[in-house]
Amino acid sequence: MQRRQFMLSGAALMQAMAADIDGAREEFPWASRETYLNTATEHPLGKGTTRAIEEYLRALTHGPDSARDKFENGRLMAGVKEMFARLVNARPSEIGFAPSTQTGENLVLEGLDVQATGGNVVTNDLHYGGSLLNYRKRRKSGMDVRIVKHRDYQMDMRDLERAVDRKTKLIAIALVSNVNGYVHEVKAISELAHAHGAYLYCDVIQAAGAVPIDVRAMGIDFLACSAYKWLMGGRFGYLYVREDLQGTALKARLFGGRSTETGASRYEISTVSHIGCVCQHQALQYIHSLGVERIQAHARPLVARLRKELPAAGYPTITPAGTESPIISFEVKDVAATRSRLKRANVVTTLSGSAEGGRMRVSVSVFNNQSDVDRLISALA
Repeated sequence: MQRRQFMLSGAALMQAMAADIDGAREEFPWASRETYLNTATEHPLGKGTTRAIEEYLRALTHGPDSARDKFENGRLMAGVKEMFARLVNARPSEIGFAPSTQTGENLVLEGLDVQATGGNVVTNDLHYGGSLLNYRKRRKSGMDVRIVKHRDYQMDMRDLERAVDRKTKLIAIALVSNVNGYVHEVKAISELAHAHGAYLYCDVIQAAGAVPIDVRAMGIDFLACSAYKWLMGGRFGYLYVREDLQGTALKARLFGGRSTETGASRYEISTVSHIGCVCQHQALQYIHSLGVERIQAHARPLVARLRKELPAAGYPTITPAGTESPIISFEVKDVAATRSRLKRANVVTTLSGSAEGGRMRVSVSVFNNQSDVDRLISALA
């Protein structure tokens, strides 16, 4: 095949992949088995991703044959890094692999020498609970950690400003909070950090693939995420490090089995999950074919309807108005009774708390539709 023919066939393939988002439900069979409104916990695998895994497993079982080039490790990893970099407007050289989001966050904390230099970290209580546990443990070992409390489930910039000083090394936030889907004012927080000579770290596990991310426009210095939520598959993760901070402000403190002194790969501390790469190679192609803006637009009317109708049924929302994420949370008076109702209706959300009260988190993705919202509302009416 001539190069021009190849390029045209590739363009035709991408056009074919850019399917109507309304057809996404067919790609995720889980959506036909139950009303799954829980992507903030884990995203179902798509059929295309499952086929890619099966092809990879056949190659491992019977030998690669014609799939040898497709699954060649270096080529596969490079392709995944390029697609993730494009998703967040970074350079591929700014992307490394990390086993998990929290591993990425810890690599940033260690590489900045926060404790050794007498610096402090500022975060808030809308950050991921596992990260807050990490910070509280580090505080006990001597690190100056400042956890700012939310006001009405959102951050007041004045509270953050009071916590930051000339010794602040890092402000650490979840771009989208797992608690209630709140989207932080990332650019304003970045400007606050940089004005004090500090850096901004963002946990984007609840954002990547669901809302647009632009590390340049937002002023993000470091970010990390795993791939099993809106990135649609793979117990696998990423670490972004701004190019001019690599090996300078952020040192590599842990080392894996490969030696590299260039790019964000220098922060990779373990063998990269090959099957995770296979998952992400397919899933990222699918996400790019749909477009993150379209994914976000698909979620908007679903979340808006939940915001309008569930409070009237006795479930007040704790997600601030104007929040542009696919997550919305509600107060629940009786968690056990609510769980029982949802189970009978075959509806899956995240519930936390006790009989005295708690929270329900609802999260939507490309496979959800208004019929799913109907079933949730009906179950709770």
